[in-house]
Amino acid sequence: MKILELDLYATNLEAVRLFYVSQLGLPLLARSASQLTILVGYTRLTFRLVAQPVAPYHIAINVPRDSLDVLMYYYDLDYLPTQAPGQTIAYFPDWRAKACYFYDTCGNLLEFIARTDLNLDNPNLTFSDLFQGVSEIGLTTQDVAYTTYEIQRRFRIDQFSKTTPKPDFNALGDDNGLFILAQQGRNWLFSTTQADLNYCRVQFTTGTDTTVHELYSYEVNQLPIGYAPGSYQRYAPEQQKAFAS
Repeated sequence: MKILELDLYATNLEAVRLFYVSQLGLPLLARSASQLTILVGYTRLTFRLVAQPVAPYHIAINVPRDSLDVLMYYYDLDYLPTQAPGQTIAYFPDWRAKACYFYDTCGNLLEFIARTDLNLDNPNLTFSDLFQGVSEIGLTTQDVAYTTYEIQRRFRIDQFSKTTPKPDFNALGDDNGLFILAQQGRNWLFSTTQADLNYCRVQFTTGTDTTVHELYSYEVNQLPIGYAPGSYQRYAPEQQKAFAS
């Protein structure tokens, strides 16, 4: 899966600009009084100005597998401790990846992730080329199983082969792009930031199919009237089995 466009909400566009353009050095593509668009690799990331508070987002950016330490040294960010005190790089053997975590100036939890199975290494890359694109967007839901089923039904996105669905967490897609589904109230990894419902729009392609799909978070994170969170009886038997773990 490849995330081509990602639209998010923000309450302060100048704070967005200072962090992503001035601090990370990402190209500014467009700016108006109501929105700001930057380029993260092949992903157009747009922040739209709103007056009401916005729940923090979780976003991951793919980087070449051997560049993570260099990026962390170059960018003087407040990296979060991960799997041990003082350790700021997290290792994920099952995902064959390592990552670091930090906040932007709007309180969004960001991640640089280097995946062993993606061959992004190129000796001719400039420093600004090290960001491949947005590879993960967190989608908060009241019911992970329902949202999993709804996304797969509408877009035919595969279960991420390196993870197993859980009642409060799942991942759909592949190493290039993932929808990270989190139960509302669950803490994002290595943080005290709780996942909460928020708006996002994602344009993406799946696999070798070049068709551009569009997903709005509110279309897949709401339960049908009359069903309580965690009630899987509305699914077909094979789907109930898949989410029983």
